[in-house]
Amino acid sequence: MLASLTITILIMIMATSVALASSDAAVLEGQARALLVWKDSIDNQSQQALRSWGNTPAPCNWRGITCGTGVHRHRPVINDISLRGMRLRGALESLNFSALRNLTRLDLSHNLLAGSIPPSIEVLGELHALLLQGNQIRGSIPLGLGNLTKLHSLMLHENDLSGEIPSQIGNMSRNLTKLTTLSLRNNQLSGLIPKKLDCLSNLQYLSLSENILSGSIPNSIRNLTKLTTLSLHNNQLSGLIPQELDFLTNLEYLDLSENIFSGSIPNCIGNLTKLTIFYLYSNQLSGHIPRELGRLVNLEDLELSDNTLTGSIPNSIGNLIKLTALYLDSNQHSGHIPRELGYLGNLEELNLSNSTLRASTIELSQRAVTNKLVYFCLVGGKRRG
Repeated sequence: MLASLTITILIMIMATSVALASSDAAVLEGQARALLVWKDSIDNQSQQALRSWGNTPAPCNWRGITCGTGVHRHRPVINDISLRGMRLRGALESLNFSALRNLTRLDLSHNLLAGSIPPSIEVLGELHALLLQGNQIRGSIPLGLGNLTKLHSLMLHENDLSGEIPSQIGNMSRNLTKLTTLSLRNNQLSGLIPKKLDCLSNLQYLSLSENILSGSIPNSIRNLTKLTTLSLHNNQLSGLIPQELDFLTNLEYLDLSENIFSGSIPNCIGNLTKLTIFYLYSNQLSGHIPRELGRLVNLEDLELSDNTLTGSIPNSIGNLIKLTALYLDSNQHSGHIPRELGYLGNLEELNLSNSTLRASTIELSQRAVTNKLVYFCLVGGKRRG
């Protein structure tokens, strides 16, 4: 009796394994068909770049295609499509995403793809990385991206995307808790920065630069405590620089340049001691340069040009001994150029022009500041000696 039961169980296991293997084979066959249909939809030159597609019956050997077994898989299925920089001309609408549900990575970046991102992309529930940057994709960002709960990287920059960053970004944020990289720069996106971005608790890189975004930076930015890069330059953002930036103590790169920010530079910026790049140029900022900037001892590039900053340059700037570039030109600074600039022995670029600053040649030349200096501009200022 026991032997009979054991045999029955073994037969059931074998039958199940055969069924699963057969199912996996059917999945792979369906994936191959979907890719060949898409290949037929792109132009002839692009098809030549993918000439290995269809030449062999095994799609796992096709150019740009990687297969893996994954969870609950007995045979390999396609889980990675990487066709970066192949100058492919076509559209995403012709790609049957329903047949590619096992994808963990889709990289079609730096091609010549046009059309829009189809809503059907939301079926790619296993996707970790969606890389579509550097194409000619237009239209809006589909709301269904919020269903891709395993996404780590979402890179849609350098396209022609328009409309607002979806108001449903709140739902996206609650779902996209694994997202570490979000790049939407260099599109035609408009409207406000969504307040619910703060729910992206693991975000490390956020770039919304070179769009047409307006309004202010939401105070909820304070919750993105893992950010190392925040780039919002070249938009139409206005209002004050929020004190809440004080919480982003892991920031290494902060670019708020070429906007319409007003008010003063908050003293709390001095707490961002990991900063290496800090750009605030081309805004409408006023007031003094806070002496707290002298605490940013890892700064390599500081650019505050083209504002209406007043007062003297704080002596604490001499603490920034890693600086290679310092641009304070086109402001309303007055007084003497501080001798402490002479401590900046790594400085290669220094622009203090278009102000009423005063300095003698001796003050600027007798110290280490001149050792590596290859660009120095005081034109429009007052120089004596």
